[in-house]
Amino acid sequence: MHAAPRLVMAAALAGAVILATGRPAASQPQPGVVSVAAGYATGVDELRQWDATLDGMSRTGELVVVSRQADRTLPARTHEYLAQFYEGVRVHGAGVSRQLDRGVTVSLFGTLHTGIDLETAPALTAGEAASLLAQRTGAALADRFFPDLVILPLFGGSYELTYPLTLDDFHTYFVSAADGAVVRREAAFDTQSAVGTGTGFLGDTKKISATRESGRYEARDRLRPGEVVTLDAGFDVERLDRLTDRGPFRVQRWTSSDVGADADNFWDDAAVVDGHVHMGWTYDYFAQRHGWEGLDGGNGRIVGIVNNNFHNAFAITPPFGPEGAGVYVFGQRGVPDSEATQPRVALHTVAHELMHGLTYFSVAQRTGGGLARGAVTGRFGPASFEFEGETYTCPETRFLYEVERGEFVPSPALCSDDGEFILASSHEGAVNEAYSDIFGVSTGFFHEAAGAAANYEYGSEYAAGTLRSLSDPWSVRLQTGAYPLRYEFALGVNPVDDRFVFYSGALFVNEELLEWFEEWCCYGAAHWNSTILSHAFYLAVEGGTNMATGLAVEGAGAADRGQVERIFFRALTLLMPQRAPFRVAADVIRQAAADLAAGTAAQQAVEQALAAVGLPPPRVPADGRR
Repeated sequence: MHAAPRLVMAAALAGAVILATGRPAASQPQPGVVSVAAGYATGVDELRQWDATLDGMSRTGELVVVSRQADRTLPARTHEYLAQFYEGVRVHGAGVSRQLDRGVTVSLFGTLHTGIDLETAPALTAGEAASLLAQRTGAALADRFFPDLVILPLFGGSYELTYPLTLDDFHTYFVSAADGAVVRREAAFDTQSAVGTGTGFLGDTKKISATRESGRYEARDRLRPGEVVTLDAGFDVERLDRLTDRGPFRVQRWTSSDVGADADNFWDDAAVVDGHVHMGWTYDYFAQRHGWEGLDGGNGRIVGIVNNNFHNAFAITPPFGPEGAGVYVFGQRGVPDSEATQPRVALHTVAHELMHGLTYFSVAQRTGGGLARGAVTGRFGPASFEFEGETYTCPETRFLYEVERGEFVPSPALCSDDGEFILASSHEGAVNEAYSDIFGVSTGFFHEAAGAAANYEYGSEYAAGTLRSLSDPWSVRLQTGAYPLRYEFALGVNPVDDRFVFYSGALFVNEELLEWFEEWCCYGAAHWNSTILSHAFYLAVEGGTNMATGLAVEGAGAADRGQVERIFFRALTLLMPQRAPFRVAADVIRQAAADLAAGTAAQQAVEQALAAVGLPPPRVPADGRR
């Protein structure tokens, strides 16, 4: 049996109170992991204690300020991110986002580790680790520079000294510096001028910003401060592979022949028209609503690729893409009861994928990395479950792990010391997807006058209909609008190395088995659980009653939609730590509401909406202490 020990939460760190976010200790079986959440409702004495603690850790080198930036909205505020180190090696995903007002701490959010005991001298060099990885995967390094060592927290409370190596197969592998084993794998992608005219895939006419080059018009928008370029893959897989391959940051590797083009500036390729126009509209939304320039905040060029023969759309982060700065790729979506397809370039989709880029840049520029892709947030589940008339106990259960595409091997379940299944999901992945849905539909409302879909039904522009509903999550299969009813998978253990855990195909809701996809594994329910947070956004604006909790929300109303959007945007771009489980993310959003809209209907609506989806604030005793 592979066991995860019972959780013993640290109650103090260097003499200061550790603020968990109202969770019972047994809900998260990760010893030594503490979630930090202190903000507008925290007493002054407690914040001072935190300052003393963080300053002390900074003096010893346990915390290092890796970024400091001025607040774009509140001039007196500054924001810094303190990353955690152990004996000079960074702890992956660990750190604290601190907001200050004229040097006085206002809020703190993050994750710290208290029980690290690890030898930090590597047995392997980065080159040796890379060589072993290349032999195992057949892929090549995406960067000629070797990475620094990082301490990787493993599920269950142990740690591993690793090299994070990104390969040209669009994955980052955390390779043990002790023996070269792969202990984690993370994807580097998130799935899902002249003015001419063109026809979109719905038959509507749009103005398209193009550039005249060599006797033709190219889909290069130079009218906005940040250039937007649409490349046309022409359904050529080799061209797409070349354009999405790794490369040096901001070094152009695409050519004029890759750019979508038209001879007379009356465009008839719907994928190019809608993809290009909608990327420009998304740029306008971020710039005009939030004062955010481009996706990186500095008007870096935005590059998208259309006319791809696969049924998906996705964002790829650096160092991939035709400029090594990420790229946004749009394929097709099927038409029901037909072999026909529609280009996946509706505004909701384009804005969703571009928001993944903004999420990556805004968090990485502050913390040194995007939202923690590989973070696993779990809890203890049942000791057994029934499936097709049989009883399965944790020690005896085997899940199928996909070692190669289509090749599965039986692997043991991860169990607690008491023989319980460990249930888990990717909270940060769900928060990431929620933000993309939130700002995908928000971009639609912003451009309603131009004919955009102004509704909360993500994907409704296509003939195949809604993919996720922010207004009524339960109307779409495998969506949820309440944290207590989140989807979780039982964890399994890699059959080669028990340091590597994976999501099995056994799906649970509220500790009850819902389905068991036996020949399927490794999905953290990011899209399915995203509607917890995106439904909270809907309730904050429109109001209503959550079907699961029965809690009612008096929404801020359409007139205050922009303010609610700004609250969620501020939370992400200025306050969100790299490790942000649902409850921490909710507290960060609450802090942003207090920063921007204290005492208003918008703040009240945000507070009520988060509580309504099952993310209540931490309980504050009568003396003001948590």
